[in-house]
Order: sequence, then C-alpha cells, then structure tokens
Amino acid sequence: MKKRTKFYALLFAMVLSLTQIIGVAVPVKAAEKKCSHGYTLSGDFGISRHEIAGGVCIECYHGHSKRVVIPRTFKLNGETLETWQISSNCGFQENGVKEIVLPDNSVYVEEYDKEFDEEFGYVAFKGITFYVHKGTPAEKSIKRAKYPYKYLPETSKPQVKGTTIKRTVRIQNLAKITWKKVKCDKYEIRYSQKKNMKNAKKVNCGKNKTSLVIKKLKKNRKYYVQIRTKSGKKYSAWSKVKVISKR
Repeated sequence: MKKRTKFYALLFAMVLSLTQIIGVAVPVKAAEKKCSHGYTLSGDFGISRHEIAGGVCIECYHGHSKRVVIPRTFKLNGETLETWQISSNCGFQENGVKEIVLPDNSVYVEEYDKEFDEEFGYVAFKGITFYVHKGTPAEKSIKRAKYPYKYLPETSKPQVKGTTIKRTVRIQNLAKITWKKVKCDKYEIRYSQKKNMKNAKKVNCGKNKTSLVIKKLKKNRKYYVQIRTKSGKKYSAWSKVKVISKR
C-alpha cells in the first residue's frame, strides 16, 4: 500500500512539473483588436498585410486629428512591417483630416477614377494636403496620384564632420581662437556681439590652420564665436558657441 502511494505521488509530481514547463514554453497569444471594418486596429489605423509586397496597407482611419502622421512601420501578427501603401480614403476626409504626412517608404497612394467617385460617393482625398520628403518613394507615389502635396523640411544631419573650439584668449582688442584639427577643405569662423550670431562677421581659414587672431574688437565688449568645416560644397553644423571675454 505504501509503495502504491509513493508511486502515485511521484506520478502526480511529474505531471505537475510537465504542465508548468509547457505553460512557460507556450505562452497564450493575445488576440489582435479589429476595427469596425474588420481590419487589424493599430492605434487609429485599420491595417492589413500586402501579401505580395510583404508590407502594410492602410485601409482606414478612426482618429480625429487634423494632421495625421502615418508611421513608417507597424506591428502585425508579431512582425514589424513597413508601410507599403495607403489603400483607401475611408475615415480620413469624414473625420476632418486636412493634412497627411507620408512615411518616406510609402510607395503607393490609392488613385480613384472620377466616375467611380461620383457613383459611389468617394471623393478620394479631396481637401487633404499630403506632406513628403523630397527625393523619396513617397514623393513619387503622391506625384503619380496627382494629389496636392508640400515638402517637409529636411531633417538629415550634415555628413561633413565638424570641429570644436578649444580655447579663446582675449588681449585688449585682439582675441586668439584655437580649434581641434579635422580633415576638411577649410574652416569658417564667425563672431558677433550677439549670442544668436546676428550681424556676425565671417573669416575663412585653410585646412592646415588650427588658430586665428581676430583684430579690432571693441573695448569692454563681450563677443561670441563659432566654427564649422567645409568639404566640397557641403558644410558641417556650427560648433557650440564660445565666449570671448571682455577686456
């Protein structure tokens, strides 16, 4: 009797351990939300997968923003997929959208036939202006669709390596500026009595220079100075502002 009891106790322990292991290894997958049109709801967008391109199609919009920024990627069925196309105007115009910012990788915006629009009440993206970056697939797609568009400001960082001012020394109406040497075609220095560089004077120095003496500074006036580099036709960003003290 004691042997049977030990056997069943051991068997129960093994089953319990196995259940715990399986429970950890196979987590329960949360169900994805669906919008009123039956598409997967991601934020304010109803999305589906483009089976051929392997990207995301924007099928509808359920928000109420006047300016809608469409994300570059979406999560769908556990995958991170790029936005491939804007398939429909459903929800955009009806919900008061006035501007749509397209991600750079959006390669297609649905075009509508005029007769089809009149018959079924679709007016495409009437009254909506698109925003795109110049030279991107999004720009090509919106030009092809012939909708009103404007360019977004360029946000890419300068590719030219900049430098920094190491030291400023003031002696009466003179100031010596020294900076870190980097590979470039030339250095450009600007200085002003205003921190925002209003009415700044500019001086160019050769690529082998690492210092500059600024002359004819006004007595008892503080100055501000910055430096940037140039390679070919491109400039780096301006360095942080350094102070030239009063004398």
